[in-house]
Amino acid sequence: MSDTGTIGSTNPRDASGSREPHLSDQAKAVGRDLKDKASVLSESVAQTAKDQIGKFGTAAKDIAADAQGKVETALNRQKDVGADYIGNIASAAQRAAEEFEGDTPQAAQYIRQAANRMHTVADAVRVRGVRELVGEVEQFARREPTIFFGGALFLGFAAIRFLKTSQPVRQTTSATN
Repeated sequence: MSDTGTIGSTNPRDASGSREPHLSDQAKAVGRDLKDKASVLSESVAQTAKDQIGKFGTAAKDIAADAQGKVETALNRQKDVGADYIGNIASAAQRAAEEFEGDTPQAAQYIRQAANRMHTVADAVRVRGVRELVGEVEQFARREPTIFFGGALFLGFAAIRFLKTSQPVRQTTSATN
C-alpha cells in the first residue's frame, strides 16, 4: 500500500506532501471571520461605552443644573428677606429721625438721609439678581476696602447684639435647702 497520508489522519496530503487547499482556506476564513467578529464586537463595546459616558455626562449636567436652580431659589428667598430687613431698619431710622427733629434737627437730617439711602439699598436688593449684587459688592470692596471691612465689622457687631437680645433669658434656680 502506498498511501501518501498518515493512517488515521484527518489532514490527507496530496502527492506533493502539502495539505489540501480547502482546509487551509477554511482555516484562514475562520480566522478572518473571528477577526471580523472581534472587530465588530470591539466597536460595539466602544460605542456602548461612549453612549454610557454621554448618558452619565448628561445626567451629571442635569443634576448640577437642578442643584444650581435650587441654590438660586434659596438665595433669592434670602435676598428678599435681607431686603425686608434693611427696609425695616430704614423705617426704624425714619422714626428715630422724627424723634430727634425737635431737639437736634441737624442729627435728624443726617439720620433721615441715612434712612433714605437704606430704603434705596433695600429696593436695589429686591430688584437685582443675586449674581449682580455679589458683583457690585465685590466691586465696592475693591474700591473702598476700608469702608467695606468697617461696615462688615459693624454688621457683625449688630448681628451679635441682635442674636443676644433675641435669645430667651435662662432662669437659674438656686437650691435653698
